[in-house]
Amino acid sequence: MSSNNVIELSKLLAKKNLIAPGVTISANLKVRGFGGVLMNSVKRGVITSVDEEGVKAMFENRQHRYAKFEELMDIEGMDVARYAQAYRVKPGPKKKK
Repeated sequence: MSSNNVIELSKLLAKKNLIAPGVTISANLKVRGFGGVLMNSVKRGVITSVDEEGVKAMFENRQHRYAKFEELMDIEGMDVARYAQAYRVKPGPKKKK
């Protein structure tokens, strides 16, 4: 699934209140490793707030961090497309301009 589809589905799920506080997520976030080297790491956490660009969640190390929708890997143990399918959420047709 492409990144744009994940973002579109995530925004739609947030609009329908299916991505809400209390939901468990995994996100691929940038972290600092030994020596201050930036790298990506998968973090698991619980959403505390949602806005139109992403979510704020409390992760395993008890830190609140912001994760954009494109960084989400799974919601409640399911990838974003499967989670949307479970709740019968489909993106609408593209609007032509």
